[in-house]
Amino acid sequence: MNQRMLWWLMAGLLVSAPALADLKIGYVDMRAVLFNSKAGIQFRADMEKLQHDKEANINKEQEKLKSMQQALDKDALTLTDSQKQEKQKAMADKYQDLQKMVVDARGELERKGQEYQGRSLEQLKKIVADVAKQEKVNLVLAQGQGEVLYADEGMDLTSKVTEKFDALAPKSADKSSDKTDKKK
Repeated sequence: MNQRMLWWLMAGLLVSAPALADLKIGYVDMRAVLFNSKAGIQFRADMEKLQHDKEANINKEQEKLKSMQQALDKDALTLTDSQKQEKQKAMADKYQDLQKMVVDARGELERKGQEYQGRSLEQLKKIVADVAKQEKVNLVLAQGQGEVLYADEGMDLTSKVTEKFDALAPKSADKSSDKTDKKK
């Protein structure tokens, strides 16, 4: 919801204020739930491992390219022009492969992040609706995108939504967050 829509909503609420005496509004920091929940902690750990693995593969390929360059520099005086061109072409091909590997790695990390966020947001919308019904909240806003200008602390449903989201987390997420806690 953008700010303009929020202002119109608030203006409408002010006009009908007497009828809305029992109106209860809450908010949830969706970003905090996504990244501080057990599932979010597990996701970050998985992404860090994947990123580390991708970086290790890229570094390995960079070392191979560096070795190829050193070998070419070392043997440059003894190679024929056609041999030099052949080695330079092989290096150019290796460099292009390396660049493709970097682009593919970035794309995979980004895609996995979007998949997690999309999958989680669907679950979170249902959880928010459940928590709002339990708390008898009439309207829940998403904090962090400029929509909440003021909110009473008692209206923050983030911890309750995180609790319910954690309850849906697979058991492996519990184990990884326990490991994270033990490292601290």
